[in-house]
Amino acid sequence: MQFLRLVDHLVYTVLAVANEGLGRSCLSRLSPCSGRRLGNTVVEPLLKREGNLRLVSAPSQGYPINALALVQQVRDKLTGSGLVPYGAATVWFSLPPADAAPTAWECQVGISVTGQPTKIPGLSIEDYRGLYALSLPHSGPIRDLAHTHRRLVEHAKSMSYPVRPYWRLALRGRRLADGNILPVSDVAVFIDR
Repeated sequence: MQFLRLVDHLVYTVLAVANEGLGRSCLSRLSPCSGRRLGNTVVEPLLKREGNLRLVSAPSQGYPINALALVQQVRDKLTGSGLVPYGAATVWFSLPPADAAPTAWECQVGISVTGQPTKIPGLSIEDYRGLYALSLPHSGPIRDLAHTHRRLVEHAKSMSYPVRPYWRLALRGRRLADGNILPVSDVAVFIDR
């Protein structure tokens, strides 16, 4: 426990020194236990080439209540099929969220695979070629996914990239030093280059 307090204190000290020019009002909102976030820090979208993707997924009407459980069901159905799963659990949306509630979004829940596609009852296999993605981490509630998606689309348009209609939410777990897993998610829109 003392170690965590020391780390928080050190982070606070570094932030205070780094932001000395911002004035006292900004620093007064920070406390040694307030986390490692500054008021107006904005993360820029990351552009990356994702190449080709083979996605095995199960349909879901609306955002699934437990996406990771559905991904586990997909993994279970893949055993013995010759397809090898890899990467993050994926929620794949066919259309932009518009103003609909998450319960109205049609999506596929699954995982990326390698190997020759074979027919598996209850699952669909789709290939996507030449993917380039703009992505952002998402740490808010599900209802805010539409805002993150909109921000990515606006960024792509400001760079003059045409945006493909489908988009992705990747669900990952990052192992912390204490052995616990921190859930991490990121939203990606796909563009044509």
